[in-house]
Amino acid sequence: MLRGDVPLPAAVIKEAALDHNSRWMQRFLAKRNAVIAPHVKTTMCPQIMQRQLRDGAWGVTVATLHQIKVCRRFGIDRIVLANQLVGRLELDALVAELNASPELDFYMLVDSLDAVRLASEAVRRAGANSRPIQVLVERGYRGGRTGCRDNETALEVARAAHAAPQLLLCGVEAFEGLIKAKDGGPAKAVADFVEEIGVLYETCASKGLFERAPPIVTAGGSSFYDIVLDRLAGTDAQVMTRSGCYVSHDSGVYEAEQKRILAATGENEGLINALEVWTHVQSCPEPGLAILTAGKRDFGTDSGLPVPLLVSRDGAAPQKLSGCEIFASNDQHAYMRVPETVPVKVGDRIGLGVSHPCTTFDKWQILFLVDDAYDIVGALKTFF
Repeated sequence: MLRGDVPLPAAVIKEAALDHNSRWMQRFLAKRNAVIAPHVKTTMCPQIMQRQLRDGAWGVTVATLHQIKVCRRFGIDRIVLANQLVGRLELDALVAELNASPELDFYMLVDSLDAVRLASEAVRRAGANSRPIQVLVERGYRGGRTGCRDNETALEVARAAHAAPQLLLCGVEAFEGLIKAKDGGPAKAVADFVEEIGVLYETCASKGLFERAPPIVTAGGSSFYDIVLDRLAGTDAQVMTRSGCYVSHDSGVYEAEQKRILAATGENEGLINALEVWTHVQSCPEPGLAILTAGKRDFGTDSGLPVPLLVSRDGAAPQKLSGCEIFASNDQHAYMRVPETVPVKVGDRIGLGVSHPCTTFDKWQILFLVDDAYDIVGALKTFF
Protein backbone atom coordinates (compact mmCIF):
# COMPACT_ATOMS: atom_id res chain seq x y z
CA MET A 1 0.00 0.00 0.00
CA LEU A 2 2.87 2.35 0.77
CA ARG A 3 4.40 1.77 -2.67
CA GLY A 4 1.35 3.25 -4.36
CA ASP A 5 -0.11 0.02 -5.75
CA VAL A 6 -3.66 1.07 -4.78
CA PRO A 7 -5.35 4.46 -5.07
CA LEU A 8 -5.88 6.57 -1.97
CA PRO A 9 -7.83 7.20 0.12
CA ALA A 10 -8.08 3.63 1.33
CA ALA A 11 -9.21 2.03 4.57
CA VAL A 12 -6.97 -0.65 6.05
CA ILE A 13 -7.22 -3.18 8.84
CA LYS A 14 -3.96 -4.27 10.44
CA GLU A 15 -4.17 -8.05 10.71
CA ALA A 16 -1.94 -8.41 13.77
CA ALA A 17 -4.01 -5.86 15.70
CA LEU A 18 -7.27 -7.52 14.63
CA ASP A 19 -6.04 -10.89 15.90
CA HIS A 20 -4.77 -9.37 19.14
CA ASN A 21 -8.06 -7.62 19.88
CA SER A 22 -10.24 -10.65 19.17
CA ARG A 23 -8.16 -12.89 21.43
CA TRP A 24 -7.65 -10.25 24.12
CA MET A 25 -11.38 -9.89 24.62
CA GLN A 26 -11.86 -13.64 24.92
CA ARG A 27 -9.18 -13.80 27.63
CA PHE A 28 -10.76 -10.83 29.42
CA LEU A 29 -14.17 -12.54 29.40
CA ALA A 30 -12.85 -15.95 30.43
CA LYS A 31 -11.40 -14.45 33.61
CA ARG A 32 -14.88 -13.16 34.46
CA ASN A 33 -16.93 -16.22 33.43
CA ALA A 34 -18.78 -14.24 30.78
CA VAL A 35 -19.39 -14.48 27.04
CA ILE A 36 -19.67 -12.02 24.18
CA ALA A 37 -22.05 -11.68 21.26
CA PRO A 38 -20.26 -8.82 19.46
CA HIS A 39 -22.47 -6.21 17.85
CA VAL A 40 -21.54 -6.72 14.23
CA LYS A 41 -23.22 -3.54 13.01
CA THR A 42 -19.76 -2.06 13.63
CA THR A 43 -18.09 -3.93 10.78
CA MET A 44 -20.85 -5.75 8.86
CA CYS A 45 -17.98 -7.87 7.59
CA PRO A 46 -18.64 -11.63 7.63
CA GLN A 47 -14.91 -12.37 7.47
CA ILE A 48 -14.37 -10.48 10.73
CA MET A 49 -17.50 -12.05 12.26
CA GLN A 50 -16.19 -15.54 11.50
CA ARG A 51 -12.83 -14.64 13.03
CA GLN A 52 -14.60 -13.52 16.21
CA LEU A 53 -16.64 -16.73 16.34
CA ARG A 54 -13.54 -18.88 15.78
CA ASP A 55 -11.87 -17.11 18.69
CA GLY A 56 -14.78 -17.99 20.97
CA ALA A 57 -17.60 -15.47 20.55
CA TRP A 58 -20.88 -17.01 21.80
CA GLY A 59 -22.85 -15.54 18.90
CA VAL A 60 -23.38 -12.17 17.25
CA THR A 61 -25.59 -9.16 17.91
CA VAL A 62 -27.41 -7.20 15.20
CA ALA A 63 -29.82 -4.27 15.00
CA THR A 64 -31.98 -4.76 11.88
CA LEU A 65 -33.67 -7.38 9.74
CA HIS A 66 -31.12 -6.67 6.99
CA GLN A 67 -28.29 -7.50 9.39
CA ILE A 68 -30.04 -10.73 10.39
CA LYS A 69 -30.26 -11.69 6.72
CA VAL A 70 -26.56 -10.98 6.13
CA CYS A 71 -25.56 -13.11 9.12
CA ARG A 72 -27.82 -15.96 8.00
CA ARG A 73 -26.45 -15.78 4.46
CA PHE A 74 -22.99 -16.44 5.84
CA GLY A 75 -24.03 -19.30 8.10
CA ILE A 76 -24.25 -17.67 11.54
CA ASP A 77 -26.66 -19.68 13.70
CA ARG A 78 -26.81 -17.71 16.97
CA ILE A 79 -28.06 -14.13 16.75
CA VAL A 80 -29.23 -11.56 19.29
CA LEU A 81 -31.34 -8.75 17.86
CA ALA A 82 -30.61 -5.95 20.33
CA ASN A 83 -33.69 -4.22 19.05
CA GLN A 84 -37.41 -4.83 18.52
CA LEU A 85 -39.15 -5.65 15.27
CA VAL A 86 -42.64 -4.13 15.26
CA GLY A 87 -43.65 -3.93 11.58
CA ARG A 88 -45.80 -6.73 10.18
CA LEU A 89 -43.48 -7.34 7.21
CA GLU A 90 -40.38 -7.52 9.40
CA LEU A 91 -41.96 -9.80 11.99
CA ASP A 92 -43.39 -12.12 9.34
CA ALA A 93 -39.96 -12.34 7.68
CA LEU A 94 -38.37 -13.17 11.03
CA VAL A 95 -40.90 -15.90 11.82
CA ALA A 96 -40.43 -17.36 8.33
CA GLU A 97 -36.66 -17.47 8.93
CA LEU A 98 -37.16 -19.20 12.29
CA ASN A 99 -39.50 -21.81 10.79
CA ALA A 100 -37.16 -22.47 7.87
CA SER A 101 -34.08 -22.75 10.10
CA PRO A 102 -34.45 -25.07 13.10
CA GLU A 103 -30.75 -24.61 13.86
CA LEU A 104 -31.15 -20.84 14.38
CA ASP A 105 -30.81 -19.77 18.04
CA PHE A 106 -32.36 -16.30 17.92
CA TYR A 107 -33.30 -13.70 20.58
CA MET A 108 -35.22 -10.43 20.28
CA LEU A 109 -36.09 -7.64 22.73
CA VAL A 110 -39.47 -6.53 24.03
CA ASP A 111 -40.11 -3.47 26.20
CA SER A 112 -43.89 -3.08 26.15
CA LEU A 113 -47.13 -5.01 26.16
CA ASP A 114 -47.66 -3.84 22.59
CA ALA A 115 -44.33 -5.35 21.54
CA VAL A 116 -45.32 -8.64 23.19
CA ARG A 117 -48.68 -8.56 21.37
CA LEU A 118 -47.20 -7.77 17.95
CA ALA A 119 -44.59 -10.53 18.19
CA SER A 120 -47.21 -13.01 19.39
CA GLU A 121 -49.55 -12.14 16.54
CA ALA A 122 -46.76 -12.74 14.00
CA VAL A 123 -46.21 -16.25 15.32
CA ARG A 124 -49.97 -16.96 15.28
CA ARG A 125 -50.21 -15.77 11.67
CA ALA A 126 -47.62 -18.38 10.69
CA GLY A 127 -49.74 -21.26 11.99
CA ALA A 128 -49.98 -23.69 14.87
CA ASN A 129 -46.62 -25.34 14.20
CA SER A 130 -44.64 -22.10 14.12
CA ARG A 131 -41.60 -21.79 16.36
CA PRO A 132 -41.91 -19.37 19.28
CA ILE A 133 -39.70 -16.28 19.39
CA GLN A 134 -37.16 -16.18 22.20
CA VAL A 135 -37.27 -12.76 23.82
CA LEU A 136 -35.39 -10.71 26.39
CA VAL A 137 -37.18 -7.99 28.35
CA GLU A 138 -35.38 -4.70 27.77
CA ARG A 139 -34.72 -2.34 30.65
CA GLY A 140 -33.98 1.30 29.79
CA TYR A 141 -33.73 4.52 31.76
CA ARG A 142 -35.53 7.85 31.82
CA GLY A 143 -34.42 10.10 28.96
CA GLY A 144 -32.75 7.20 27.18
CA ARG A 145 -33.62 5.27 24.07
CA THR A 146 -35.83 2.14 24.20
CA GLY A 147 -36.43 -0.06 27.22
CA CYS A 148 -38.81 -0.11 30.20
CA ARG A 149 -38.12 2.93 32.37
CA ASP A 150 -38.36 1.07 35.71
CA ASN A 151 -38.29 -2.46 37.06
CA GLU A 152 -42.01 -2.48 37.81
CA THR A 153 -42.86 -1.91 34.15
CA ALA A 154 -40.22 -4.41 33.04
CA LEU A 155 -41.68 -7.03 35.37
CA GLU A 156 -45.13 -6.49 33.86
CA VAL A 157 -43.70 -6.99 30.36
CA ALA A 158 -41.79 -10.06 31.53
CA ARG A 159 -44.98 -11.59 32.93
CA ALA A 160 -46.79 -10.94 29.65
CA ALA A 161 -43.99 -12.50 27.60
CA HIS A 162 -43.91 -15.52 29.90
CA ALA A 163 -47.68 -15.95 29.58
CA ALA A 164 -47.66 -15.75 25.77
CA PRO A 165 -47.44 -19.25 24.22
CA GLN A 166 -45.86 -17.76 21.11
CA LEU A 167 -42.87 -16.37 23.05
CA LEU A 168 -40.19 -17.76 25.33
CA LEU A 169 -38.81 -15.36 27.94
CA CYS A 170 -35.08 -16.05 28.08
CA GLY A 171 -33.61 -13.20 30.08
CA VAL A 172 -33.02 -9.49 30.59
CA GLU A 173 -31.24 -6.98 28.34
CA ALA A 174 -30.08 -3.38 28.67
CA PHE A 175 -27.78 -0.89 26.98
CA GLU A 176 -25.88 1.51 29.21
CA GLY A 177 -23.67 3.25 26.67
CA LEU A 178 -25.69 6.46 26.30
CA ILE A 179 -26.28 7.20 29.99
CA LYS A 180 -25.55 10.81 30.81
CA ALA A 181 -23.12 11.61 33.62
CA LYS A 182 -24.55 12.26 37.06
CA ASP A 183 -22.81 12.92 40.35
CA GLY A 184 -19.75 10.70 40.33
CA GLY A 185 -19.39 10.70 36.53
CA PRO A 186 -20.67 8.31 33.85
CA ALA A 187 -18.99 5.23 35.33
CA LYS A 188 -20.93 5.68 38.59
CA ALA A 189 -24.20 6.24 36.70
CA VAL A 190 -23.60 3.10 34.65
CA ALA A 191 -22.79 1.08 37.76
CA ASP A 192 -26.02 2.21 39.44
CA PHE A 193 -28.05 1.34 36.35
CA VAL A 194 -26.49 -2.12 36.05
CA GLU A 195 -27.30 -2.75 39.72
CA GLU A 196 -30.97 -2.21 38.80
CA ILE A 197 -30.60 -4.70 35.92
CA GLY A 198 -29.32 -7.26 38.40
CA VAL A 199 -32.31 -6.67 40.67
CA LEU A 200 -34.71 -7.07 37.74
CA TYR A 201 -33.05 -10.33 36.76
CA GLU A 202 -33.24 -11.73 40.29
CA THR A 203 -36.90 -10.71 40.61
CA CYS A 204 -37.86 -12.43 37.35
CA ALA A 205 -35.87 -15.51 38.33
CA SER A 206 -37.48 -15.72 41.76
CA LYS A 207 -40.93 -15.68 40.14
CA GLY A 208 -40.04 -18.46 37.72
CA LEU A 209 -40.59 -16.35 34.61
CA PHE A 210 -37.56 -17.44 32.60
CA GLU A 211 -37.91 -20.24 30.07
CA ARG A 212 -34.24 -20.83 29.35
CA ALA A 213 -31.59 -22.43 31.53
CA PRO A 214 -29.46 -20.62 32.31
CA PRO A 215 -31.27 -17.33 31.64
CA ILE A 216 -29.37 -14.58 29.88
CA VAL A 217 -28.55 -11.20 31.36
CA THR A 218 -26.85 -8.93 28.87
CA ALA A 219 -25.60 -5.36 28.63
CA GLY A 220 -22.27 -3.81 27.77
CA GLY A 221 -21.37 -1.70 24.77
CA SER A 222 -17.79 -0.78 23.94
CA SER A 223 -17.21 1.74 26.74
CA PHE A 224 -18.37 0.16 30.02
CA TYR A 225 -18.22 -3.61 29.54
CA ASP A 226 -15.92 -3.95 32.54
CA ILE A 227 -18.49 -2.37 34.87
CA VAL A 228 -21.28 -4.51 33.42
CA LEU A 229 -19.34 -7.73 33.98
CA ASP A 230 -18.28 -6.72 37.48
CA ARG A 231 -21.79 -5.77 38.62
CA LEU A 232 -23.53 -8.79 37.09
CA ALA A 233 -20.98 -11.36 38.23
CA GLY A 234 -23.05 -12.28 41.28
CA THR A 235 -26.01 -13.60 39.30
CA ASP A 236 -26.43 -17.24 38.24
CA ALA A 237 -27.23 -16.12 34.70
CA GLN A 238 -25.26 -16.48 31.53
CA VAL A 239 -23.69 -13.01 31.56
CA MET A 240 -23.18 -11.62 28.08
CA THR A 241 -21.62 -8.41 26.81
CA ARG A 242 -22.10 -7.09 23.28
CA SER A 243 -19.21 -4.74 22.50
CA GLY A 244 -18.84 -4.27 18.77
CA CYS A 245 -15.94 -1.85 18.48
CA TYR A 246 -13.38 -3.84 20.47
CA VAL A 247 -12.33 -5.87 17.44
CA SER A 248 -10.95 -2.85 15.58
CA HIS A 249 -10.72 -0.45 18.54
CA ASP A 250 -10.01 3.20 17.55
CA SER A 251 -7.87 6.26 18.16
CA GLY A 252 -10.59 8.35 19.82
CA VAL A 253 -13.47 7.74 22.21
CA TYR A 254 -12.77 4.06 22.88
CA GLU A 255 -9.04 4.56 23.24
CA ALA A 256 -9.77 7.19 25.88
CA GLU A 257 -12.25 4.89 27.67
CA GLN A 258 -9.80 2.00 27.58
CA LYS A 259 -7.43 3.88 29.85
CA ARG A 260 -10.14 3.84 32.52
CA ILE A 261 -10.83 0.15 31.92
CA LEU A 262 -7.17 -0.83 32.26
CA ALA A 263 -6.78 1.22 35.44
CA ALA A 264 -9.96 -0.25 36.93
CA THR A 265 -9.22 -3.87 36.08
CA GLY A 266 -5.44 -4.00 36.50
CA GLU A 267 -4.93 -5.41 33.02
CA ASN A 268 -1.42 -4.63 31.84
CA GLU A 269 -2.21 -4.65 28.12
CA GLY A 270 -5.23 -3.58 26.18
CA LEU A 271 -6.76 -3.27 22.77
CA ILE A 272 -4.81 -1.95 19.78
CA ASN A 273 -6.11 0.32 17.04
CA ALA A 274 -6.53 -1.81 13.91
CA LEU A 275 -8.38 0.60 11.61
CA GLU A 276 -6.72 3.38 9.64
CA VAL A 277 -7.64 5.52 6.64
CA TRP A 278 -4.71 6.36 4.42
CA THR A 279 -4.67 9.50 2.29
CA HIS A 280 -2.32 11.71 0.31
CA VAL A 281 -1.17 15.22 1.06
CA GLN A 282 -2.69 16.93 -1.95
CA SER A 283 -1.76 20.54 -1.33
CA CYS A 284 0.25 22.73 1.04
CA PRO A 285 -1.26 26.05 0.01
CA GLU A 286 -0.01 28.13 2.95
CA PRO A 287 2.39 27.72 5.87
CA GLY A 288 1.12 25.36 8.54
CA LEU A 289 -1.68 23.87 6.41
CA ALA A 290 -1.88 20.61 4.46
CA ILE A 291 -4.95 19.48 2.52
CA LEU A 292 -5.53 15.73 2.48
CA THR A 293 -7.43 13.65 -0.08
CA ALA A 294 -9.84 12.05 2.42
CA GLY A 295 -12.97 13.57 3.90
CA LYS A 296 -16.40 12.87 5.35
CA ARG A 297 -17.11 10.31 2.63
CA ASP A 298 -14.11 8.31 3.89
CA PHE A 299 -14.12 8.59 7.70
CA GLY A 300 -16.68 9.19 10.44
CA THR A 301 -16.86 12.53 12.21
CA ASP A 302 -19.72 11.91 14.67
CA SER A 303 -17.33 11.38 17.60
CA GLY A 304 -14.52 13.67 16.54
CA LEU A 305 -12.24 14.21 13.59
CA PRO A 306 -9.50 11.70 12.72
CA VAL A 307 -6.06 11.75 14.31
CA PRO A 308 -2.97 11.93 12.05
CA LEU A 309 -0.85 8.98 13.20
CA LEU A 310 1.72 8.15 10.54
CA VAL A 311 3.49 9.56 7.50
CA SER A 312 5.21 7.70 4.67
CA ARG A 313 7.21 9.26 1.84
CA ASP A 314 8.19 7.55 -1.42
CA GLY A 315 7.20 4.10 -0.13
CA ALA A 316 9.32 4.24 3.02
CA ALA A 317 8.24 2.65 6.28
CA PRO A 318 5.74 4.81 8.16
CA GLN A 319 7.00 7.20 10.80
CA LYS A 320 5.02 8.57 13.72
CA LEU A 321 3.51 11.97 12.99
CA SER A 322 3.57 14.30 15.99
CA GLY A 323 1.96 17.68 16.49
CA CYS A 324 -0.37 17.57 13.49
CA GLU A 325 -4.13 17.99 13.83
CA ILE A 326 -7.16 17.58 11.57
CA PHE A 327 -9.35 20.59 12.32
CA ALA A 328 -11.95 20.51 9.53
CA SER A 329 -13.20 18.31 6.71
CA ASN A 330 -15.30 18.45 3.55
CA ASP A 331 -16.78 15.58 1.58
CA GLN A 332 -13.45 14.59 0.03
CA HIS A 333 -10.83 16.71 1.82
CA ALA A 334 -9.41 17.17 5.30
CA TYR A 335 -7.58 20.21 6.67
CA MET A 336 -4.45 19.34 8.66
CA ARG A 337 -2.62 21.84 10.83
CA VAL A 338 1.13 21.21 10.55
CA PRO A 339 3.83 22.63 12.88
CA GLU A 340 6.76 24.34 11.21
CA THR A 341 9.06 21.63 12.56
CA VAL A 342 7.21 18.82 10.71
CA PRO A 343 8.39 18.42 7.10
CA VAL A 344 5.18 17.38 5.30
CA LYS A 345 5.04 17.80 1.52
CA VAL A 346 2.72 17.13 -1.41
CA GLY A 347 2.57 13.41 -2.25
CA ASP A 348 3.24 12.17 1.28
CA ARG A 349 0.95 9.41 2.52
CA ILE A 350 -0.76 10.05 5.86
CA GLY A 351 -2.29 7.35 8.05
CA LEU A 352 -5.32 8.55 10.01
CA GLY A 353 -6.78 6.97 13.12
CA VAL A 354 -10.53 7.39 13.57
CA SER A 355 -12.92 7.81 16.48
CA HIS A 356 -15.98 5.49 16.71
CA PRO A 357 -15.15 2.91 14.03
CA CYS A 358 -18.82 2.17 13.18
CA THR A 359 -19.13 5.32 11.10
CA THR A 360 -15.92 4.66 9.18
CA PHE A 361 -16.53 1.01 8.33
CA ASP A 362 -19.84 1.92 6.71
CA LYS A 363 -18.07 4.23 4.25
CA TRP A 364 -16.25 1.31 2.60
CA GLN A 365 -17.32 -1.72 0.57
CA ILE A 366 -13.77 -3.07 0.68
CA LEU A 367 -11.10 -2.58 3.35
CA PHE A 368 -7.56 -3.85 2.80
CA LEU A 369 -6.09 -6.33 5.28
CA VAL A 370 -2.43 -5.45 5.75
CA ASP A 371 0.56 -6.95 7.54
CA ASP A 372 3.05 -5.07 9.68
CA ALA A 373 4.81 -3.74 6.55
CA TYR A 374 1.47 -2.50 5.14
CA ASP A 375 1.63 -5.05 2.36
CA ILE A 376 -1.90 -6.05 1.38
CA VAL A 377 -2.58 -9.68 2.33
CA GLY A 378 -6.34 -9.74 1.88
CA ALA A 379 -9.53 -7.80 1.29
CA LEU A 380 -12.48 -7.48 3.70
CA LYS A 381 -15.96 -7.07 2.21
CA THR A 382 -18.69 -5.24 4.07
CA PHE A 383 -22.46 -5.65 3.68
CA PHE A 384 -24.09 -2.45 4.92
